[in-house]
Amino acid sequence: MKSKINTYLPAVSPSLSPWIIVILSLCFVNSYNGDFVFDDTEAIVNNVDVHKTPFWDIFQNDFWGTKLSHKQSHKSYRPFTTLSFRLQFWLRQDLVSQDYHIVNIILHSMICLLTLFVYNIFLGPEGRSISFYAAALFAVHPIHTEAVSGIVGRAELLCGLFTWLSILLYNHMIYAKNILHAWVAMSSFTICITAAMLCKETGITAIGICAIYDIVIVNKIYPIDVINFFLFKHVDQNLNNCIRYKNILLRLAALIFIAIILILLRFSVMGFSIPKFQSVDNPASFMDNILLRILNYNYIYCLNIWLLICPIWLCFDWSMGCISLITSYDYRTFVVIIFWFMFGTLIMYTFISRKNKTLRYVIMGLTILICPFLPASNIFFNVGFVLAERVLYIPSAGYCLLVVIGLQKFSARFSLPKTSLLAYTMLIVLLFIRSWIRSTQWKNEKLLFQSALDVCPFNAKVHYNIAKNAADAGNIDLAKLEYQEALRLNPNYAQAMNNLGNLLKDDGQLLKAERFFYGMDESRYSSVSIEKI
Repeated sequence: MKSKINTYLPAVSPSLSPWIIVILSLCFVNSYNGDFVFDDTEAIVNNVDVHKTPFWDIFQNDFWGTKLSHKQSHKSYRPFTTLSFRLQFWLRQDLVSQDYHIVNIILHSMICLLTLFVYNIFLGPEGRSISFYAAALFAVHPIHTEAVSGIVGRAELLCGLFTWLSILLYNHMIYAKNILHAWVAMSSFTICITAAMLCKETGITAIGICAIYDIVIVNKIYPIDVINFFLFKHVDQNLNNCIRYKNILLRLAALIFIAIILILLRFSVMGFSIPKFQSVDNPASFMDNILLRILNYNYIYCLNIWLLICPIWLCFDWSMGCISLITSYDYRTFVVIIFWFMFGTLIMYTFISRKNKTLRYVIMGLTILICPFLPASNIFFNVGFVLAERVLYIPSAGYCLLVVIGLQKFSARFSLPKTSLLAYTMLIVLLFIRSWIRSTQWKNEKLLFQSALDVCPFNAKVHYNIAKNAADAGNIDLAKLEYQEALRLNPNYAQAMNNLGNLLKDDGQLLKAERFFYGMDESRYSSVSIEKI
């Protein structure tokens, strides 16, 4: 007898559900007339690749316009994202922030629709109801604000767009009617994967999602089956399995080959070297004690999950003291233990649970949650940030799917369809309102930087940006106070010393200015550029 999931959440008409998703995705629309804020200035306004340099220079420079061969390059190679910025500049012959914001909002709506379609192929006809409710949750989640309302988030949006397209094409290739259609779909899939990677490095993880989809959904091979395959003692049985799964093995081999080629190409662009970051960018990666380093990484994983569960504490920057390191006995260690107990239980569920559709759905939810996050996990290489909300754009699709599956199970277990629907509706309304409020804060730098004080009051960069914004607005007294606070929190903050020194110099306080220009020791002096503000 076929296992069947009881659908207590009411079904929505297939013709109506896309329109509802699009309407919900407009929760960020109030940022359409926002300014260029924070990283937008360096990536777009001051980036000569967007409006000046020869076209082919875009493919030789990093995302911020620095030569990839330069030792100070961040090695963030996203030429297709930069091309999208350049195309908009060429159409207008000017940098109009409103145009860029509108494109981001449109892209988010398109991705929300594609998310619905991707869920549909993962869950099949019987899971259409879950697909709709999960896609609606994805559309309004506030964790997307940075990616949608911040123009630099275009990288995440374009990467997400091509990632979903590649999955749809891979599905088309699997069920192609003839070899020609299969090759066309596979070629298109490869192009989309490459495009996703050239928009944001995480695009390559779509290969992993496709592989798990092929194994678990298409061929109904469960994790325990894979373990049994490799541990099976009878060679003839394994040979029979290989013959039985010949098609999937060929497809997986093709995926591995594509992944290797793209990774080699990506590293060749970087000159087979990794970027060098400062300790303030990612303090945990500079800890000498490997156990403490791993503990801090795991605590950051907990915070990422918490932001998905409760997206109240949102901040434009999480570096410079925003998250203090765990260096000894700390109650946060128990947070990590609880996190891994719960997450480990969910992983264990995929091995011991009864083989049915629900288990396959859970595996796909975990896959979408984990795979795109791996490049930001500090497992393979150190990253240049502590925590970044924008990197959760695609992983949040996995989280949303798991939440709705859990809600579905709750309804089925306790027979409370009305309660479940009411709880879900309240959640959608609350998240929509939170997204609307948060996107308003991304409209200009003053609102954005001030909002960060409630979340990270000990972040020196927050106070530095408030000071710089105040100085640009002519509020010199506030600028001085905030620069001083930034230096109190981070005494070696060269940019803050330099800018405060310039303000004091302009105010005629030359002796005080000299103190900040030259610093209290040679290390400060060497890090400060007097001419740069």
